[in-house]
Amino acid sequence: MFPKLEETDVTSNNNMQSSYLKPGAHTVSIKSFKTSDENAGYQGTPYFEFIVENEFGVAFLKFNGVDSHTSEAAAKVRTSIFKNFLMAAGATTYTDPQMAANSIIGKRLEVCLASREYWTTDRDTNKPEIKSRTEYKFANPLGQKITFKESFNKPLSAEDRAAYESALKLSSAPTSEVQTPF
Repeated sequence: MFPKLEETDVTSNNNMQSSYLKPGAHTVSIKSFKTSDENAGYQGTPYFEFIVENEFGVAFLKFNGVDSHTSEAAAKVRTSIFKNFLMAAGATTYTDPQMAANSIIGKRLEVCLASREYWTTDRDTNKPEIKSRTEYKFANPLGQKITFKESFNKPLSAEDRAAYESALKLSSAPTSEVQTPF
């Protein structure tokens, strides 16, 4: 079933990335992509998600598409962001997004990843918590280095921080102190 298993050298096949790329500027290779069409039963906003990597780790770059609920302004911005990425990776035709995405597999480019904070409710403890995710910001063609700025990162806004603090206070209060409208 596995010929020459004893003699097989696995050190040179250790290409599996075990860490995610952090916020910053990175030179990466595009390994693959998937679309929302490949996600059986998915009914949300359509998307393309590219897997990129370098020697430091892997990143998943998600590009939301346009559906009937997307405003004209948002559609223009989303399309522009996606086309900028395709152009930076060397795509030359844009008539079919699937073909354009296929044409850049294996290409290298410079990407900027930034951190975005948000708050949510932990599904196990039902307590509010602050989380952070690394997201695609923009890309340049290979060789056009990106200078990362801390201002690219987006901490919680004052309004979101206040909403989080309020939710945290409510979740910590004894149930007899919580006023419910019913």
